[in-house]
Amino acid sequence: MYFYFAFFSINFAHQMYYILLAIFYPISYLPFSILYGISNVLYVIIYKLIGYRKAVSYSNLKNAFPQKTEAEIEKIMQQFYRNLCDNVVETIKLLTISKQDLNKRVTANWHVLDEAHATGRLAQGHLAHFFNWEWGTTACNWNTKYQFTCIYSPLSNKPFEKLFTKIRTRSQVILVDMDETQKVMAQYQKQNTLWGIIADQNPSEPRRSAWVDFLGRKTAFFKGAELIARRYNNIIFFGEVVRVKRGYYHINITKQHDNPRVTKDGELTESFVKYLEECINRNPDNWVWSHRRWKHIYQASNT
Repeated sequence: MYFYFAFFSINFAHQMYYILLAIFYPISYLPFSILYGISNVLYVIIYKLIGYRKAVSYSNLKNAFPQKTEAEIEKIMQQFYRNLCDNVVETIKLLTISKQDLNKRVTANWHVLDEAHATGRLAQGHLAHFFNWEWGTTACNWNTKYQFTCIYSPLSNKPFEKLFTKIRTRSQVILVDMDETQKVMAQYQKQNTLWGIIADQNPSEPRRSAWVDFLGRKTAFFKGAELIARRYNNIIFFGEVVRVKRGYYHINITKQHDNPRVTKDGELTESFVKYLEECINRNPDNWVWSHRRWKHIYQASNT
C-alpha cells in the first residue's frame, strides 16, 4: 500500500509539472506590455483583495524603519508588492526569453568578474532577495567566463520545484542542493566555478547560525558561505540588483574580499550583513519583506 501511494504521489507531481508548463509556456511568449498588465491584475488580487502576508510585511517594515511614518511604510509596501508581482511574470518570461533580449534589460559591470577569472582563482557571489534575482543569476551565467553554480534550497512543492529547475537551468546554471554542498564542494572547486549564494535566507537551525545585528535586531544568518570562502580562499563578490525602471535592472558587483582565509571568524558574514543593510536603505521596496525572516528569536544560548 505504501508503494502504491508513493507511486501515485510521484505520478501526480509529474502530471502537475506538465500542466504548469502548459499554462506558463504560452504566457512566457507574451510581450512585456501584456505581462505587466497581468502583473497589475495580480497586484490588485494579492495586495488589495487577498492581502498576501501583509501583516508579515508590515511588521518587518515597522521594525526595520521605526522612524518612518505610516504613510511612508504604506508607500514602501505598495511598491514592494508591485515589484513582487512583476517578479512573478518576469520569472515566467525566463522560460523563453533570449540572451539578447535579457541583456537589453539586465546590465552589470561584468568586467570585474572577468578580471578575477583571469587570475585563475574561483569566486563566490553573495546575493540577496533583491528583485529580480532570478534574472540576475541567468544573466550572470550568460555574461561571465565562469560557470555559475548556485547553492539553493529546493521548494517543497514538487511540481513547482521541477518548473523552477527548468527555468533556472535553461542558461546552463548548475544547481546544487544546499544539503548536498559538503559532498560535492571539492568536485566543483576543481572546475571553473563562480558560486552563487543567496546569503540572506533564514536558516532552519538557529543554533548553527551566525547571529548578527541586522535592521535593528539580532538576526540568524547562514555560516556556510563564510566557511566555504575561508576554506577554499575564493574571491568574494557582493551583488546588488537595482531596479532602474520597470523591467530593467542593473547589477552592482563589488569585490569585497580578495583573501578570505586571513579574515577572522564572523568577519565575512558581518561585512555582508552591513552591505545588505546599506542596499536595503537605498531601495527598501526592492527587498522581499514578505519572508518570515525573523521567525527565530535570539537567545544567548544560540551563540
